[in-house]
Amino acid sequence: MQPTSDISLKELIIRIKSYINAILKRWLLVVVMGFGLAFLFFIAKFNIKPLYTAELSYMLNEDESGGIAGITAVLGQFGFGGLGGSESNLDKIIELSKTRRIAQRTLLEKQVYNDKEDYIANHLIEAMEASEEWNSKGLLSFLSGPSDVELENFRFTRDSFGLFSITENTALKILHKTLMGEELKGGKFQSSYSEITGIMKFSMTSSDAELSILIVKSIYENLKDYYTEKSTEKQKADYHIIKTKYDSISTELNGVQYRIAKNKDTGLGLTRSRDLLPNKKLLEDERRLQLMLGEAEKQKQLAELTLGTSTPYIQIIDSPILPLKPVNKSRIFYFLLGGLLGGIIAISYIIIQKVYNDIMST
Repeated sequence: MQPTSDISLKELIIRIKSYINAILKRWLLVVVMGFGLAFLFFIAKFNIKPLYTAELSYMLNEDESGGIAGITAVLGQFGFGGLGGSESNLDKIIELSKTRRIAQRTLLEKQVYNDKEDYIANHLIEAMEASEEWNSKGLLSFLSGPSDVELENFRFTRDSFGLFSITENTALKILHKTLMGEELKGGKFQSSYSEITGIMKFSMTSSDAELSILIVKSIYENLKDYYTEKSTEKQKADYHIIKTKYDSISTELNGVQYRIAKNKDTGLGLTRSRDLLPNKKLLEDERRLQLMLGEAEKQKQLAELTLGTSTPYIQIIDSPILPLKPVNKSRIFYFLLGGLLGGIIAISYIIIQKVYNDIMST
């Protein structure tokens, strides 16, 4: 007599073989179901266009410790302690990259694309129209509340943002939200950084590889210029004050020295003491102004050094180049996925039906 475990194993093998035979007998159903679902998936994704992501990495070199701190301390002795005190962080740059100001500078910048020079905003609109992402009504859902603005065949014709009409403002807001996304929905543009290395990354995804590269580079350049400009704004203003003070003292000293020379020329032969008094006072003024000019010169040189050293240096690491690999799945992938799912569904149906028949026949 054989052990129970051997009998159970034998029954299991026989049952598996019976399922396989049942599937092989109805192979046509598996093939039809597989190809049918594969065809449906292929048709559903037939109009899908490849998406290309252009990535750009860069780093921020901004170290205000050591020498800059020493310069700031010295300037504080002259009443200019605020010089060189600008501090920046990576989070600030990330948030700036998503603002409408940076998007506006980028979108209203003229660039050559497809052998045509136009605003980047118009290039983006044309690409979105080709992929059916831009129309007069669909994208208005980006805005809060209903809108009667008609944007069909819209194009920007000027970059004077202060003079924009309601239609132009609406289109600009839509493009900004398309790029940067909303609170719960990401946009075509993404920015991030590594907390370990401090390396920052920008990425732009669109249906055109060249357009993705064009936009991500433009956003980087506009952000770099804006951040550098605002980071040194106070230093430039303080340097201008010191330079104005220096020029004023220098002009006054030149005037005094000119009058001294003139008095010497016209006072030849004068021996009375009272005739020498005016020239004596001018000489005292000259010494006083020379001391003041020396101190102002120190302040000016320190301010120049601080301005040059405290200017943030944003350096690009890797810039995107053609060709770019599509980031989304192809139609062939969805065809194979549909075939696999169709085959699994057909096989599951056959097995369930056989189990049901076996149960009903016992």
